[in-house]
Amino acid sequence: MRGDLLSIEDLSVVIRRPGRQVAALSGVSLHVNRGEVVGLVGESGGGKSMVARSIVGLLPGGSYASGAVRFDNGDEQVDVLRMDESALERHRGHGVSICFQNPRGALSPTRTVGRQLTDRLATHQAMTGAQAREAARELFEAVGIRNARQRLDAYPHELSGGMAQRVMISLATGCAPGLLIADEPTTGLDVTLTREILRQFRQAADTDRRGVLLISHDLASIAEVCDRVVVLYAGTVVESGPAERVLRRPAHPYTRALLRSVPDVDGRPVVATPGAMPLLREAPTGCPFAPRCAHAITECTDRRPDPAPAPGDDVGWTLACYQPRTGDLAEPESADGTVPAYRTDPTPTAERRAGADADDRAVLEIDDAHVVYRSRFGRGGHHALRGVSLRVAAGETLGVVGESGCGKSTLAKLMMGLVKPASGEVRVSGGQMAKLRGRRLRQLRTRVQMVFQDPIGSLSPRRTVADAIAEPLRALGVPAAERAERVNAVLDRIELDRSMLQRQPHELSGGQAQRICIARALIGEPELIVFDEPTSALDVTVQAQILEVIADVVRDPNRGSVFISHDLATVRSFADRVVVLYLGRVVEEGTVDEVFENPRHPYTRALLSSAPSLGAGFAGDQVTLVKDLEEADAAVGCPLAARCPFVTDRCRSEEQQLQPYGVSQAACWRVPRIPALLKGDTRA
Repeated sequence: MRGDLLSIEDLSVVIRRPGRQVAALSGVSLHVNRGEVVGLVGESGGGKSMVARSIVGLLPGGSYASGAVRFDNGDEQVDVLRMDESALERHRGHGVSICFQNPRGALSPTRTVGRQLTDRLATHQAMTGAQAREAARELFEAVGIRNARQRLDAYPHELSGGMAQRVMISLATGCAPGLLIADEPTTGLDVTLTREILRQFRQAADTDRRGVLLISHDLASIAEVCDRVVVLYAGTVVESGPAERVLRRPAHPYTRALLRSVPDVDGRPVVATPGAMPLLREAPTGCPFAPRCAHAITECTDRRPDPAPAPGDDVGWTLACYQPRTGDLAEPESADGTVPAYRTDPTPTAERRAGADADDRAVLEIDDAHVVYRSRFGRGGHHALRGVSLRVAAGETLGVVGESGCGKSTLAKLMMGLVKPASGEVRVSGGQMAKLRGRRLRQLRTRVQMVFQDPIGSLSPRRTVADAIAEPLRALGVPAAERAERVNAVLDRIELDRSMLQRQPHELSGGQAQRICIARALIGEPELIVFDEPTSALDVTVQAQILEVIADVVRDPNRGSVFISHDLATVRSFADRVVVLYLGRVVEEGTVDEVFENPRHPYTRALLSSAPSLGAGFAGDQVTLVKDLEEADAAVGCPLAARCPFVTDRCRSEEQQLQPYGVSQAACWRVPRIPALLKGDTRA
């Protein structure tokens, strides 16, 4: 028995419900030391969250657990599975604290976020009210919350998704736990904030000597902060060991499949693993990955491999596989010797459109658009977009990137006609939405469709899949017989079985629900589709499968596409051109290769510098932004001035306009001098 902070030994969890039984975990063993960050990775449904629930004693009703979950509380080793309720109350919060994946579901909707945090600080750290409020403000600032003192008085529904996640992290770290569990803590966060949040977990281990169990499907991000990684599949541990070994040179076929599903900013192709994880009623007798593995042999299905020391000199590296793989991830691994990968057509957009006899007409034009959200009482307001202009041609895919709060979602709503510009024009297929009413407006809106970030949340819980897909046709008055025929055709195109047509949204997985949303967007044959963070809530293997579907959709030479995301690697896989937004302004625009390989604006370079990578990553000179920015500071001069390492007095006083630099445009007058500044020449 080691002196581990946490030691899980042969943990199995079976959930029994009337008419159903699920083997959620089968013989899981892992440990976490003080001052160590351990990553727990795998697909949705693999058992990651069930491990977290076991550690805090929150297993769902009908669960039966065996094995041991031993925790060192400072005085003795205790088994969480055998704690009584009073012991569990002490254990949760001070011993172990958990940061949940769905922050709004974990936060009370009837109390301010500041009150929720100060109550926790008062309970677990015996602070007075004033001390707790000041500590809460510092915790908010530590995780990058702007206007922290004001945000203390906000309710959860008044916060963005990224802001709510930061509040959740503050609640977890504020208890000063011995072990901090982070369950998908960076889902929905942009690259710069993701790096900062993960740095907080690394600091909790290094400075406070806490143990950290980091549960995530964002493999590229956690690779930078984890000491060790444990890979779960169908409730079993298939590989574990030092993070550098497991995430850079994996040996288990499933780990390799996971890593090959991750997009990268270097533009490498992504390989989608066919099939899906099984839902097991009992502990597997063979390797659960065998049905999806190109190298499975008879022994794999007959007898489940036990974790054993892997060949090599890596201490603590274990593997549960009869057929371990070696070599570079880019090498062919499928049964027929090929690597099936999605990648958008490498032919330049103009050539692709010309080859398909399509014209160069614009399906979307936005000219000098401003969007202002007024306050409820008519005072002030939030200037969400400031003078945005862009154009999307038929057959073209435009990527839109930027941090949370930069205006991406507002831009999507503007394209859809869901918000009106305070000034400027928006034209879809030549028609101005702001000047149309009634039936003509509804007809124009059918020409632009959106695929939302939360697929299940965007489907009506009272309608079947068939009704959801057919809704755009119903709005156009298409007869029922023709609707049914077109629904079947679009379902075949996205490779979903027609038996799903009578299902309700709650009966769908995240990947299935997103395919349904894509089908709904396609069925009306729109001229423009807006993808708003379509894969941010999906794990890497499902994401790769959905990206295959999207890649097929954006190849249509007669339709324009807009792909909005904070995931720069995914945008590079699809976009022909890229627009970079910062605080409602376009700060750079250009072809995808030019922007990603030779960024001009300091903000674009900082985004690429922060982008996590399992491959070569961004090869240019790195730029780090100095500090965060309050919105009020953006009203005069360059909006990045307060954060830019190259700022001058001219930047603070003079508004920057897009100007050409080669084949790109950037809103920065110092672009020609930046290469010299990056080399340390202060005279530039």
